[in-house]
Amino acid sequence: MGNHSQLILLLLMSLLAVLASQSHSFQLSASNRWLVDSGSGKRVKLRCANWPAHMGVMLAEGLDKQPINHIILQFHNLGLNCVRLTWATFMLTRYSNQTVKQALDSLNLTDAKAGIAKNNLNVLTMTHPQSYVYVVDQLAAQNIMVLADNHISEPKWCCAPDDGNAFFGDTNFDPQEWLQGLSMAAQLLKGKPNVVAMSLRNELRGRLQNAEGLVGNMCNIRLLLLWGNILSNIVVEL
Repeated sequence: MGNHSQLILLLLMSLLAVLASQSHSFQLSASNRWLVDSGSGKRVKLRCANWPAHMGVMLAEGLDKQPINHIILQFHNLGLNCVRLTWATFMLTRYSNQTVKQALDSLNLTDAKAGIAKNNLNVLTMTHPQSYVYVVDQLAAQNIMVLADNHISEPKWCCAPDDGNAFFGDTNFDPQEWLQGLSMAAQLLKGKPNVVAMSLRNELRGRLQNAEGLVGNMCNIRLLLLWGNILSNIVVEL
């Protein structure tokens, strides 16, 4: 086994150890092959919907169509108990001070802005991190768990092999900024008991997804050490 492989294995083992030591911080934990409620010990089956919030406006889709509580009620009606709520890295690292209204205006989405003003007026003046937390809190109010999914870097439709967000080192996929975004997300969602998981990245793909790209970006020793440290902090912070 080469030095890079040994380092990766060591970091993964360290992360698993941190996860195990911090399992009491989560609403859910593992018992053999099952997810269980940490309090009752009863098995929990995740039945999740995907709720996109990674597009250009960086807001959960549909808030221009219905009040948020009506949307969440539909999850219950479908027998769901979990939402995979997506987010874009740049939402936190580059656009954290931009409001939803400013994003809508920049994209000339006048109809969508009017719809949000009608159905979820308070969202318009929120910054993107505030609106994301607002959705998380509204889901919590109706006992819906959240998997926070880092879907993409640049807020846009996903995915294509050449969209610049495909793999470490791509045009809009700087590993350092990705790690920064994950750390910021962990801080943002700290103390939210209904956030039971975080997806670190959606669909790695593209031309850099090969041995050269992997070694050049993920097997950089300094980056791997930073990655392992931030992942450990994410577990502790959540």
